Amino acid sequence: MTMDGSIHQAERLDRRGRRFIAAAVLGAVVIIGASWFGLLAFLGSNSAWGTIEDLREEWIPNVESLTLDLPDIGRLSEVYTSDGVLLGLLTERNSQPLPLEEIPNLVVGAVLSAEDAEFMEHNGVDTEAIARALVSNIRGGATSQGGSTITQQVVKQNFIGTEATLERKVAEAIIAIELERRYTKEQILEFYLNSVFFGNNAYGVKAAAEEYFDKELDELSIAEAAAIPVPIRNPSLYDLRREDNEIALRARNFVIDEMVENGYITAAEGVAAKSEPLAVVPPRETQDVAPQVLIAAKDTVLNNARFGLGETFLQRKRSVFGCPAEDTECQGGGGLRIYTTVDYELQQAALDVLRTWFPLGVEGPTGAIAMVDNRTGATVVMASGLEFGTDLEAGQREYDLATKGRRNPGSSFKPFGLAAALETGIPLNSFWDMSTPQLLDFGGIAPWECNNASNNPPGVRSLEDALVFSTNTVFCQISVEVGGETIKNLAHRLGIKSPLGDFPSIVLGAYAVSPLEMAAAYSTFANYGQRVENYLIERIEDAEGNVIYQHQVEREQVLEEALAAAIVNTMEQAASRGTGTLADIGRPQAGKTGTHQNHTDVWFMGFIPQYSTAVWVGFPDSQVEMRNITINGTFYARAFGGSIAAPIWQDFMEIVVEDLPVQDFRPEPDGISVYYQTPRVTVPNVIGLELDDAEEEILQAGLEPVVVVVNSTEPEGDVVGQDPRPGSRVTQGGEVEVEVSSGKQPDTSMPNLYGASRAEAREILTALRQETEILIDWVFEEVVTANRDENNRVVSTSPRSGQMVTEDTTIVIRIGRFESG
Repeated sequence: MTMDGSIHQAERLDRRGRRFIAAAVLGAVVIIGASWFGLLAFLGSNSAWGTIEDLREEWIPNVESLTLDLPDIGRLSEVYTSDGVLLGLLTERNSQPLPLEEIPNLVVGAVLSAEDAEFMEHNGVDTEAIARALVSNIRGGATSQGGSTITQQVVKQNFIGTEATLERKVAEAIIAIELERRYTKEQILEFYLNSVFFGNNAYGVKAAAEEYFDKELDELSIAEAAAIPVPIRNPSLYDLRREDNEIALRARNFVIDEMVENGYITAAEGVAAKSEPLAVVPPRETQDVAPQVLIAAKDTVLNNARFGLGETFLQRKRSVFGCPAEDTECQGGGGLRIYTTVDYELQQAALDVLRTWFPLGVEGPTGAIAMVDNRTGATVVMASGLEFGTDLEAGQREYDLATKGRRNPGSSFKPFGLAAALETGIPLNSFWDMSTPQLLDFGGIAPWECNNASNNPPGVRSLEDALVFSTNTVFCQISVEVGGETIKNLAHRLGIKSPLGDFPSIVLGAYAVSPLEMAAAYSTFANYGQRVENYLIERIEDAEGNVIYQHQVEREQVLEEALAAAIVNTMEQAASRGTGTLADIGRPQAGKTGTHQNHTDVWFMGFIPQYSTAVWVGFPDSQVEMRNITINGTFYARAFGGSIAAPIWQDFMEIVVEDLPVQDFRPEPDGISVYYQTPRVTVPNVIGLELDDAEEEILQAGLEPVVVVVNSTEPEGDVVGQDPRPGSRVTQGGEVEVEVSSGKQPDTSMPNLYGASRAEAREILTALRQETEILIDWVFEEVVTANRDENNRVVSTSPRSGQMVTEDTTIVIRIGRFESG
């Protein structure tokens, strides 16, 4: 096959003026006739020519003024990781353009035979092909034929669209002829072969060969080359992967026959090729090394004007993907080199950890890991345990759970409540009632019932220990005290981007967030209150290597430094002695577990001085209770952040820190002691209250009730005494002893008064009355004694020493009077 560009060049210069327009109108009307059968008769009438003149004035575009620039499909943008790994080409389509001279003649011949055998002969519109297609379509043949030339297809797909109207058909023909005036046949054919859609997201012959046969173009057999163009006319009807592929097989054989007729192959080669089955390969799994990063990079640059790629979405799309074909005024675009912040090795390590815990193809929960560089805010890892793709039945998802999977964070949201409390003036050493359940009045329609994960006994717990041991009821009270809106605003200030409500349950993770934004917000704690804006795009270079965007780190102090340091101290304890001990990596670290209601989502949020990392575990498509499940060979009756997410965090972070110097958190800043003060409170008066009410009053004051049961004639269960006394000022966390009536008559043992004087006996009994609060009565009697030592001394009592004495008892004290015998 030869393509003499010089001859073509000379011919096209002669096609000018009204002679060109007349030819264009004639071609357009022929096309109309091919599309609308009734117009064939119309073309044979004498009045046709007058109508053509009318159409010419109204429908024929002024082609001399049109800008018919073919898009540059070779300038594909590239995306790299921070360590220089090419993630892939950033394109809307699977297109891999090649120069025409690199496309084998066999492939070119197959496409021309299938689509436009007279391509090298016509001037953009092939009237004979239109007539043949019309007859074949009317009669019905092995395959439906179209009358559009390759040039017309380029026009339709790139300049005027596919609307089925008479006016568009006329414009298509005229612009096709004009396109052939401006470009060589070779240029048009090269563009077509590299841009036409072959189905299954393959644009261009190279992409099609890889998609359907997993081969390079020069490796294709005759049968395979003939199959390549089959889907062009109707990618759905002629899908080479259809289970019933007889239609596609007949179409391929038709192409083979055409190739024989056009001289591209011999008759014998054609017979042999038609005997081969239509053996296409299964759909290929994505070859991208980190497809979610690639997609995130694309979404980021397209949806934000900060990168200098344009103020509008369409402008940015043009900058990334190149000029759209229909935009005749567009120049350039594409060919960008986009550098992300993701570390390829750590990204792969995260995926390996997730695949170990959640093997692909195993039905059950999955996980996600996101990591942020505390110093810069850069996204270092964004890994999902799911296969990235669109085959939901195979466990794939076309979104990344680490960045777009918004789930309830459970108790890992409590540090935001803690920060709000400290800002409001509630210190870490304040003490709170940790009883469960609690009904809290927050001004809503009904009280809010808050429960702990376990039924711990009533008592008080410091705010610090409430975070360390993740005590829900304490943080529910905190949320009611400071207000859900305060916590919402603080979370947004620290880096949470997702919309949040202001119901008090926000503190327990009632509103969904992504692992990446949680990691970014926790990095604000790690930075002692300095928020460093999270980002993914580090640098963008244009096709010439010029830097058109370079990220600048943005920092803002959003929490008072000492306050944030106090929170870091508390979360260090949560990791070392609290609910997060299974995340221990043997170096300075801090963190918080999270378990959402009914164990549907579990988290561990943790950080070292260098990085903040989020781990989420749950079911990918809905909130399913994780009870009685086996993960990574271990059975879990109930899933908790501390039992599943924490050890996953440990596994991943041990890889992260292998060659990372050990760092400690910064020294405590001045002023931190204010957040460790213990409030003083007034001891409530609980005398006369029933025990339950008295305990609640004491617990609400941040004090620990100690119950002593005493005999009293007051109703059983009523408080009859307390120590410290009502109104006393004491430090929170201390004890209040309450004496509770047994409902029984109070009694005491009769003391031994033998040998005491009258005054001494009175003093002992008075002290006993005060001590026991029993209204003891007594009387003295004199009795004669022959023992000089018993004179004016107690010789006996009734009741006797050791016997019980009550308020109804009158003690008789006998005093001796000596008389000699």
